[in-house]
Amino acid sequence: MQRGVLRIYLGAAPGVGKTVAMLTEGSRRQHRGARVFVGAVETYGRTQTAAALDGLVIVASLPANAGMDLDRLVAEVPDVVLVDDLGAANRSGSVHLRRWQEVQVLLDAGIEVVTTLNIDQLESLADSVAQITGAAALNTIPDIIAKNADQIELVDISPEALRRRMAHGGIYPAERVDAALANYFRPGTLGALREIALLWLAEHVEESLHRYQTEQNIVDRWETRERIVVAMTGGVDGERLIRRAGRLASRLRGDLIGLHVVQTGSGREAGPELQRHRDLLSEIGGTYREVVDDDVARALVGFADGERATQLVVGSGRGAPRWRERSSMVHALSELSETVDIHVIPTSRAPNPQPLPMLARRRRRTKRRSLAAWGLCIVGLLALTLALSRLRSTVELPAVLLMYLSLIMSVAALGGRRVGLFASLAGFGLTNWYFIPPFHSLAIDRLEDVIALVVFISVAVFVAEIVERTAERSRESLRARSEAAALARSSALLVGAADPLPELVDQLRITFGLAGVSVLERSGADWMTHTASGDEAQTRPQDGIAFALDTSGDAQLVITGEALPSQDLQVLRAFADQLSVALQWRQRRSELEASEALSQADALRTALLRAVSHDLRTPLASTKAAVTSLMQRDVQWSAADTDSLLRTIDESVDRLNRLVGDLLDMSRLQAGAVQLANRPTALEDVVSAALDATPLSAGRVLVDVPETLPLLDTDPALLERVVANIVSNALAWSPTGRTVRVEAAQIGRRIHLRIIDQGPGLSRADRARMFEPFQRYGDHSNDAGVGLGLAVARGFTEAIGATLLVDDTPGGGLTITIDLPAPTS
Repeated sequence: MQRGVLRIYLGAAPGVGKTVAMLTEGSRRQHRGARVFVGAVETYGRTQTAAALDGLVIVASLPANAGMDLDRLVAEVPDVVLVDDLGAANRSGSVHLRRWQEVQVLLDAGIEVVTTLNIDQLESLADSVAQITGAAALNTIPDIIAKNADQIELVDISPEALRRRMAHGGIYPAERVDAALANYFRPGTLGALREIALLWLAEHVEESLHRYQTEQNIVDRWETRERIVVAMTGGVDGERLIRRAGRLASRLRGDLIGLHVVQTGSGREAGPELQRHRDLLSEIGGTYREVVDDDVARALVGFADGERATQLVVGSGRGAPRWRERSSMVHALSELSETVDIHVIPTSRAPNPQPLPMLARRRRRTKRRSLAAWGLCIVGLLALTLALSRLRSTVELPAVLLMYLSLIMSVAALGGRRVGLFASLAGFGLTNWYFIPPFHSLAIDRLEDVIALVVFISVAVFVAEIVERTAERSRESLRARSEAAALARSSALLVGAADPLPELVDQLRITFGLAGVSVLERSGADWMTHTASGDEAQTRPQDGIAFALDTSGDAQLVITGEALPSQDLQVLRAFADQLSVALQWRQRRSELEASEALSQADALRTALLRAVSHDLRTPLASTKAAVTSLMQRDVQWSAADTDSLLRTIDESVDRLNRLVGDLLDMSRLQAGAVQLANRPTALEDVVSAALDATPLSAGRVLVDVPETLPLLDTDPALLERVVANIVSNALAWSPTGRTVRVEAAQIGRRIHLRIIDQGPGLSRADRARMFEPFQRYGDHSNDAGVGLGLAVARGFTEAIGATLLVDDTPGGGLTITIDLPAPTS
């Protein structure tokens, strides 16, 4: 039976319109004659969603969140089933714990499924989204489910439009709107989620394009995305080469990959330069890779083709002898590459590669070296036989045997045991045929000739074997150093990387040449993918070779590809131990981040409660005392006393009003709900209104704001709150008898409004924190409020496009300048 088609409507956040888009498609398909059933959907009280359900056949879910009615859906054999929220979870004990598992059943039955998914429900992105939003996704799905979808359509909406939809009640009930706008639905959060969704979809489209090219045998590279590969040798000009490639990647907005080719036969150790170059590559946003090949040019081109790179950056190797120019790496790259653009950067001298030992696959002689050995064997034996046959009358048999033996040793050293044995046998036959009487016959008349030939063949075979074993020991020694270096690098990743798991998995796949590598963790009866690399990453341990990453077997490393020899499996198990540590570190980090987020939230609540309780107590107590006194019937208050008590009530209510206003303003700023109402505004009117709203300003503020200043295009209400809050703060910190000055002047295309006090001032270290919420600086002032006034002032200033500047007041105190743009005409 042909598997059904899976189509996903993907969204960056709740409320973008995924469900409505899915239901609208279902209605269109139904109008065209298709049998469309709704398998699972939740309207959440949204009228638009409920309206989109009209006319569609709804198959009721099983009771109490036990899942969809799969038996009926499969029996009815509809053309399309609509399933909302692919990542939803069913109740414990259900046949299928997750909705995506139910969708798999429908697809296996040949039924097309149209579903919805939020970007934060992808397992690989869960940690990144949690860091942005501060809330971990409750239900995630393996990435492979989404990657294998036949169609993915992004339902996109701008953050501003989504927030308006939220504010109008189109997503959550009214009682949840304020909290949502202040948390998950902040503009920055929504923008970051939107970017993540677009980037993920772009990667998915690129993978689909690559599969299409492979299936259609399209060998030409379609440059849909730039990838720049820079060759890293550890040479003296390596940093310059990397920076040049980094600038190229930045201009082209492409990916940067640094590649180091390890030559197994060089025997040279890596120097510290290469590690410094790796650090530089990481700083500019590149990724580091290694491959093993004695042919550097072939390795560079092969890697670039495999990674679908479009640009290759290499050093020129200037300083090499002219006779080697035709055989240089640059010339070889130009001969091998057909689709990659090669950038040759001049270097100060010929590159001096310092190969970094790495975990190398077990290798025999390279093809080129093997061909050279066979060529030397055949051509050398023929040439030597021809030359010696002409000197047969003057050259004795021992000299002939020594010459053949020298040639055989050279062949064995170059090509190994097999070609050495062949050369020994061929030399034995040629010597017997041409140089031992009777000539041109395999018969041997003299005993001493038989002994000489036996000794010759024995020595030749022995030499070939010794040479092969020596080469084998050399390879084993290099292999041991490579294994140690590879494991050391993986340990360094564990120490230095914020999340080493993806990098370790990617390094493991490339190092061993595997088709796919996955790290899975048991989730109930199913497996959850932590991270995966390669085109054939699996979602179950039985789909490849599995290695347990913990004692319980709940975490598994699964690899697919060619079978590995036992030596590689041993080292791979060491890598598995490193992956186990990385997996534990990821879990601990998630717990730590959750704990830190909770701690920060608790700290904010505590600060708010302390500040509010501190500032509420005094005005409430004063008001209560004054009102109680006035209500006493047995006391006759004089007019002056009554007036004093009423002033106390008035001042206390003003303090409460400022406190509530600051709290409301701060909540508006954090929620991003500040709406501008710009109009031509006279600055003197704004200052006058601000001082009227500041009771303590009477007689203590000197104003010098010329009426000749041009009208500002700004929001007068927000600017008034800025001025009032700064003036209130200046008055609260000014000594008794000292005044606060408010001055304004036009400087070029800017208008500066300065609020100048003569208080104690602030150190430069404290100025960095003065605009943060709840900064009271020792509670020195009782009129300073909860410490939100300056935080609100900065927020409103930025909202109207102005800037706050802080400087010392000559003679002592603080000057805060509101830097406003002057009108252009």
